[in-house]
Amino acid sequence: MVRHACPVSPSIRPPHSIVLLVGREDYTAPTSFGGAPCVATADCVAVATLSPVDGPTVVSVAPTAGDRPLVALGTFTIESEGLASVRDVFHREHDAMGVEPGLVEVQVLTDGAEEPDEVRFVVRPAPAG
Repeated sequence: MVRHACPVSPSIRPPHSIVLLVGREDYTAPTSFGGAPCVATADCVAVATLSPVDGPTVVSVAPTAGDRPLVALGTFTIESEGLASVRDVFHREHDAMGVEPGLVEVQVLTDGAEEPDEVRFVVRPAPAG
């Protein structure tokens, strides 16, 4: 269930061209991208985005991929306390979705591998195993 009532995805200009999906309030962000477009720690996924001076980035978190064709950049498993929250590097929340506490699978979808201006985090329960 999405926490906000507005079905429109936020359009933001994320500082340092990075958006985060965090599963815990006290999360550990990745320290480097190592040339990858997205990376993760045990409780945070980071995605490089369009530079804020070049325009806004549409970000969202949802349980499904939606109808728009997007490119899959990666799939990660992170720990959640019951909320998957889209944040910027200054910890401001831009979108959120309630999830079951524990491990969740996060698929990162974008409109391009480099400097995307649309990022969708698809969050589902992690597969058993």
